[in-house]
Amino acid sequence: MKSEQVEGVAEKVAGKAQSVVGKLLGDSKLEAEGPGRQAAGQLTQTYGDALDTVSTFVKEKPVAAIAIGAVALLVLDRLFRR
Repeated sequence: MKSEQVEGVAEKVAGKAQSVVGKLLGDSKLEAEGPGRQAAGQLTQTYGDALDTVSTFVKEKPVAAIAIGAVALLVLDRLFRR
């Protein structure tokens, strides 16, 4: 598990807690910040998931990963030469 995944889950939990505490205390600003923090945590977790998936793919199929990288470089080269 990547650190980004752990950080994302922790941020989502903190956002949920922040929203609940804000609601309990009647602090609308604190309550409103909770969903934003949850969304940020979800993005961080998704980024970690993507890193984990790519890392696993490269370890399992290094030749395919190199081929995909080479094709991506060729496409980018063609795009930037225009």
